[in-house]
Amino acid sequence: MLGKDAIQAVRRLAKHPAPVLSLYVLVNPADPDVSQYTFDFKKKPYVIRAKDTLKALGVPRELAERVLFRLEHEAPQAVTRAVFAGEDFVEIYDLGVELPVVDLRTGLVEARWGEPYVTPLLFALDEYERYGVVYVDAERFRFFEVFMNQIEEVEDAFRAVAPDEWRQLSESRTAAPRNLAGYATAARGGTAQDKFDRRLLEWTHRFYKQLAGELAQHVEARGIQRLILMGPWEDTKYFESFLPRALTERVIVHLASPGHSHASLSEILAHVRPAIERMEREEENRLLDRVREEGIWGTGPMLDALMIGRVYLWVLPWYLETEVFYCPEEHFAAVNLEAARAVCSAPEQRKLKDLVADLAEAYGAQIEFVRGEAEDRLLQEFGGMAGLVRW
Repeated sequence: MLGKDAIQAVRRLAKHPAPVLSLYVLVNPADPDVSQYTFDFKKKPYVIRAKDTLKALGVPRELAERVLFRLEHEAPQAVTRAVFAGEDFVEIYDLGVELPVVDLRTGLVEARWGEPYVTPLLFALDEYERYGVVYVDAERFRFFEVFMNQIEEVEDAFRAVAPDEWRQLSESRTAAPRNLAGYATAARGGTAQDKFDRRLLEWTHRFYKQLAGELAQHVEARGIQRLILMGPWEDTKYFESFLPRALTERVIVHLASPGHSHASLSEILAHVRPAIERMEREEENRLLDRVREEGIWGTGPMLDALMIGRVYLWVLPWYLETEVFYCPEEHFAAVNLEAARAVCSAPEQRKLKDLVADLAEAYGAQIEFVRGEAEDRLLQEFGGMAGLVRW
């Protein structure tokens, strides 16, 4: 999983002196082309295609061999591999997702030799949210980070809580009445049982406040934007009541337990993935509904508005196939050749996906990519791109 350090490394890589090999490879084992052969018997089809691509680009032989050796002998648990290599380095990022503006569905590889082409990876890093998953288990709390369809358990989460405290909490939750264990208000009265119940509730409150404080620290340190609380409903709701407001605003869903206390990473990911995907697709569709009411759409009108700085949010399809006429010195793009010629004498015909980062930066627009149903809507109802405007 890409952490904060890796993200900063990618941004530094964007400034590395040319020439740099930038190679994006589809390695998803669920794809029939990718999984056609095993590593033990024949080269994977994507290795063969990568070899042909590097040869066609004129990548130096020694560098190409180093990259191909890594591709051939490493079997990643990933969907996409992003490879960047130069004279003295080879850096590989294994990703659990496909990347925007890179369509590997037919060719399996896309490569550049020259200036570092990190734009697709940077787009993905901006596009995907980091999720924290708190598993409220009978024996202990567990905390996971989910990012770009990959999962990692935070092993030192709640480290300040001693094992005997976990045991005491578990036993008290089992022994106490449900309105205490799960959890309402302390009993009122003067009996010994009432006093015990009040002490138990006070102790439980202190314990959960401590857990909430631990969680807040991990969320801040890891840059987590959204939280999923998983476990028995009454337990997760009770825990949520102790979270500071900044964290409760990030809670997107409560999920039931995955089935057993010692669920593996893959089981946890499979359990939370549908909720994450559903929420993201719903947000994308709500954005398009808002564009329908407030924004503009269509490739020509959108580019015209972008060129005068009118667009502040540029909505694009995940797989961007549009070509434009481009004036490099003026940072001007148009779908119409004559419009481009009015700005420069010899506009270049370029793929828009190679220009979107520079154009967005030049004209102060943020980019939002949409996938799945929202991508289909964008192509069919909105002419391939849309946006929200400043005026």
